[in-house]
Amino acid sequence: MDKLEIRRIMIATLVRENMVRENMTTLVVSGTADSGKEVARKVATAGGSVGFTYNNSKDEAEELLDELSEKHESWNCDITDPDDAESVINDAFETLGEIDAIVYTVGVISKAAIDDTSPEDWQNHLDANVTGAYNLIHAAAPHLKDQGHGSIVALSASDGIIRGDEFSAYDASKRGLEALVQETARELGPHGIRANIVAPGFIRDPDALSEDQRQYLLDQQPLKQLTTPADIAETCLYLCSDNAAKITGAVLPVDSGLAL
Repeated sequence: MDKLEIRRIMIATLVRENMVRENMTTLVVSGTADSGKEVARKVATAGGSVGFTYNNSKDEAEELLDELSEKHESWNCDITDPDDAESVINDAFETLGEIDAIVYTVGVISKAAIDDTSPEDWQNHLDANVTGAYNLIHAAAPHLKDQGHGSIVALSASDGIIRGDEFSAYDASKRGLEALVQETARELGPHGIRANIVAPGFIRDPDALSEDQRQYLLDQQPLKQLTTPADIAETCLYLCSDNAAKITGAVLPVDSGLAL
């Protein structure tokens, strides 16, 4: 079976399952994150249009654009800067037209007890994990309200990770992100806009793990399966699809049972 036939089958499957409409337009922030790349690839494979942001990772962005094809767009953007975010989001809507789905995959994580967490590290977590999402939603909301539809999905984290010791900055910032997205769902719902959270567990490429690392992660999860960036991307696209038309304000774990 050649590559064209494989691609044809993938497109037919994605469209048949209503995961991605052929004319779906998606903005990914950030498209150079592992899960962001997978969202962009799946939308492009199904024939949709993709725009994505990156933050100074120009080489990775160019590689992804080359892989997707010339019809897609990218912007260098520091989403934690409100002026930069507003400028890029406005340009994205002008360039792409109506945007059906926006996926926020920006995030930072570090481990430190609260008395060992520096003010700079605390602020860094808040900026990337909450403020960047606020800047995105603040800039995109007027456009989404004007078009009368749209779906926002942001990545938080499984309770199995958030409840871990010595993750105070990460925990606080991800809880803040969830509150922000749920309030967005309440406020923008009357305008036909949905907003949801995907809460991943340990996201790993199995090929990048030693056998000991792989076994350690499997031992933490009842399903004994590793969660991959592709799993997260598929869940994001499900929440953006017509199959999830009645779902908003949800926090959906994709963690192989880690939080149980």
